[in-house]
Amino acid sequence: MTYKAIQSKDYIKNVDFEYVETYSFQQQAYYSDNTRNTGAISWYDNRIIDLNGNLNSSSEKISLFKRTSQDMIKLNHILETEVANLPSWMCLPIYRDAIIFYNKTSEIVSALNVCFECSYMENDKGININADESTYGLLKSFLTSKGHKIRS
Repeated sequence: MTYKAIQSKDYIKNVDFEYVETYSFQQQAYYSDNTRNTGAISWYDNRIIDLNGNLNSSSEKISLFKRTSQDMIKLNHILETEVANLPSWMCLPIYRDAIIFYNKTSEIVSALNVCFECSYMENDKGININADESTYGLLKSFLTSKGHKIRS
């Protein structure tokens, strides 16, 4: 697979959506630190949406908000943070949180997978979403305020 990346501000600016849902997933023992770098988890096993467009079976919807809501304005602001310090951890991400973007007919238009342990984000197309180091702290606080139980 060819490595592709875009900045988070460009990602959020180009997603055409009506509402978002936030999800927590992969919290069970199978996705523990023991399997992180073993290859036991395939590339798509640890994304919120599989190749067929199905939600991860472990997913739990936490919140929903409209494009014009104050929550979305705050999320936009977080993702529009300029990238000054790009995190670069040497581990494979295990995504446990996600944001899914839907259009007016409730079709998924994009999904943002987030690993707070590695400070890494990727969309449903496998494109890395580069974000400033501070974006992860802001995003973690935001999602926690919505009910996510995020591991540190």
